[in-house]
Amino acid sequence: SSGINAEYGAFLTCFVHFLLMTAELKGAKQAARPSAACPLPRIYSPVPEGGDTEGEYESIPLISAEDRGKYEVGTGSFGMFGTALFIVGEMTGSGILGVPQALAHSGYTGILLMLICVAVASYTGLTLSRNWMHVRDQYPECSKPYQSIGYTAYGKAGEVAVQICATVTLCGGCCAYILIAAQCLAKFLCTELETDSINYRECVLIMGAVFSIVLIFGARSESLLVAFFATTLSAFFSFLIIYGIIRTGKAKDYHPFQITAKSWFLSFGKFLFAFGGHSAFPNFQKEMKKPRNFPGSVLLAFLVKLVLYIPLGVLGMLYFGDKTQPNILSDISQDLQVLNVCILLLVAIQAIMSATILGSPVAVMIEGVVGAKSSKVMSSKRIAVRVLFVAGVVVICEAIPRFDLIMALIGGTTINTAVFILPSLFHIKLAKRDQWHTFKIVLDMLTMAFGGIAGCVCTYAALANLSKGL
Repeated sequence: SSGINAEYGAFLTCFVHFLLMTAELKGAKQAARPSAACPLPRIYSPVPEGGDTEGEYESIPLISAEDRGKYEVGTGSFGMFGTALFIVGEMTGSGILGVPQALAHSGYTGILLMLICVAVASYTGLTLSRNWMHVRDQYPECSKPYQSIGYTAYGKAGEVAVQICATVTLCGGCCAYILIAAQCLAKFLCTELETDSINYRECVLIMGAVFSIVLIFGARSESLLVAFFATTLSAFFSFLIIYGIIRTGKAKDYHPFQITAKSWFLSFGKFLFAFGGHSAFPNFQKEMKKPRNFPGSVLLAFLVKLVLYIPLGVLGMLYFGDKTQPNILSDISQDLQVLNVCILLLVAIQAIMSATILGSPVAVMIEGVVGAKSSKVMSSKRIAVRVLFVAGVVVICEAIPRFDLIMALIGGTTINTAVFILPSLFHIKLAKRDQWHTFKIVLDMLTMAFGGIAGCVCTYAALANLSKGL
């Protein structure tokens, strides 16, 4: 009888453990209600109320190893250097063309301002990386990681705030690049056909059609190749532009620009745009083999941007002064015809590639909403979504046909919010147990104050200039 009682006791113990595990799993699933950003159930326990403990916290599985495979996504394919290529290729092309005038209109203090932007943007990039590491295990299959960070920190309000900033920023970047490509095409046709009657708005339509083709048929396996070529072309044509500026020589009637508060803050907005792009950072980090190496990608990318921006900006300021155009290509002598043609073609190709990098996350997001399968290239829903997205970008380009105004306006509003305010705001909520927590909170508060002030003054300057520029 003692053997029977022992077996009965063991059976009862196992049955009670089974009931407790079932109840725990059910309660965890109910607590982890899905958001619009990530509709699939979370398969790990939520991050503790106080947050992670400086990377030592490991999420506790809520689903068995056998069942977990149906939800989990394999690790990404990008390394640290490949991810840095994406960051550099994302906003660098427009920065190379617009930074010379921004630096000319802000003087040598613009270099200090640029360094401050890099320092703060680097810190918030690292903070955003940390935020994703806090919440990534809760959303193993997610097309919108930045929105997931906002949802985890502040619920639906945080998700919506990120969604608005990310969508406007990425769409604004696409518009800027399409306008750059259209300007290059128009100037190229004017040079080759020896005419001034080329309709710039028709060039916008042509480049929009090219952009739609690249966006539709740009397969995921080729995305790293696109980033590599975008970054390589940015570096190559920046050196060609420097050579063209030196060959053109100093303007005969050179005068330094008379800096005003309005021009200084407008330049500030352009610098914010040039060093922005944080809206796509979590997407890039999610695709890495080792996501914890993302901070290295951020620092490397910003270093490359500084190396490209500062020499070009200083040369434009010293050679053209108050004659510096919004697009530095317009300042290069027309007598250098072969050089101009090479630069125009390279810039146009790079602009389309960068627009693809920025537009893909928005297209994927919309496809997730309408239920289109991004894996099927020729899916009718997928093609319709991407064509309509490009059509919307072209409409905005036709309405605001100046990429420098778009840079300043987007830089002072959504980019400023997504780069300087939201990462720090979410970090305060998610990382309460990090080492040096109090010090980090102070940095986060200073960063948000910097972003708030910068956003107000830059937006005001951009709107004032926009009302006169259209």
